Amino acid sequence: MLKNRCKAFFEYIAGARSQEIYPYFRPISRSWGTEVEVDGRRLVMVGSNDYLGLSHDPRVHEAAAAASRCLGTGPGGSRFLCGNTTLLEKLEERLAAFVGKKKAVVHVTGFSTNLGAIPCLLTPNDILLVDRESHASIFQGWKASQARLVTFSHNDAQGALKKLTAALPRQNSATILLITEGVFSMSGDIGALPDLMRLKDHYPNLSFYLDDAHGLGVLGPNGRGTAAHFGLTDRVDFIMGTFSKALASIGGFIAGDDTEALEYLRHHSTPLIFSAALPASNTATVLACLDILEREPERLHRLWEITRRVKRGYQEIGLIYSDAPSHIIPIHIGSEMKTVLFSKDLYDHGVFALPSIYPAVPKGKAVIRTAYMSTHQDSQVDHVLEVLANLAVKHRIRIGDQDMRKPGRKKENVPVFR
Repeated sequence: MLKNRCKAFFEYIAGARSQEIYPYFRPISRSWGTEVEVDGRRLVMVGSNDYLGLSHDPRVHEAAAAASRCLGTGPGGSRFLCGNTTLLEKLEERLAAFVGKKKAVVHVTGFSTNLGAIPCLLTPNDILLVDRESHASIFQGWKASQARLVTFSHNDAQGALKKLTAALPRQNSATILLITEGVFSMSGDIGALPDLMRLKDHYPNLSFYLDDAHGLGVLGPNGRGTAAHFGLTDRVDFIMGTFSKALASIGGFIAGDDTEALEYLRHHSTPLIFSAALPASNTATVLACLDILEREPERLHRLWEITRRVKRGYQEIGLIYSDAPSHIIPIHIGSEMKTVLFSKDLYDHGVFALPSIYPAVPKGKAVIRTAYMSTHQDSQVDHVLEVLANLAVKHRIRIGDQDMRKPGRKKENVPVFR
């Protein structure tokens, strides 16, 4: 029975809450971007995906308000019917140009973009070749497509080639869609695009689909994404991105040069057809963020300056952290319970940084996921590093305090949730 299935989990969560160690669903009553108010306390936020701090930029606020005044607070329907707007059409044009593609199709969330696009590009006779650490929405899109799933070890292009070679004799006429991420949300690793792109030399009919949710707005010239970062925009067939990270809104899109495929997708993506359209205020927010990105490259410079400084600080403290060349810096702890308790202590000392435990990361490989904003002040970073230094000693999570792998080594891989 449903009640019996849910009861054990309910009791587990209730127990964690009664011990005051449940870290999730904390209600934020107010936000200043780099700081938030929770339960009447003000904390430094170091776990947000608002990488450029644009969600609190006055120009973005005004653009959102003006669009809402003009077009209302809600869309009134799906894009297919009465919810399409000139702002959405303009945004699709801007996004395509921004990532270097001919056409883009906007969805109401990033999750629904993958959920809708992948089944439009694949049939049950086709093959989806995907990095095992890819986002949960990709695997949900695969389930909807009913294509054959072939996974490969994280960033292992040679392994991907071997897996594909073994899979093809049985389905040698299949369409192949290779999907990886630009920046992996939990590890901070950058996708191995140059190595994976060489699979096209072996299989010219292979299409490359890049989920760039965490790379868009941060990597590449003016934040144009991971494909631009590697100079591979022309060879990536489809670029998917979201607005809920660096672009300070909600929504997602897929862009490419195959305009026929994207027109087909626009009319057949189930989440697009059967969901309400993106509200005007959210659409205008993204347009304003793109304007700022193109005009103010110093925002990106500041983000990377803070990221480098934080990594130096982590090293001096003796933390075990991922030194991948991205803006996401997980602190490796290992034990789920120790990680939860460490997060609680951070919270008690004025730092908002949540634990990532299984299934977001492999079992026994729990982390505190940190990501800083370009709008963080030096004094805020100083405070966080001071708290981390003191608590790292208390909880014995420094190098030498525990027997666990150092960052950069191979690890077990599972699908993750952003």
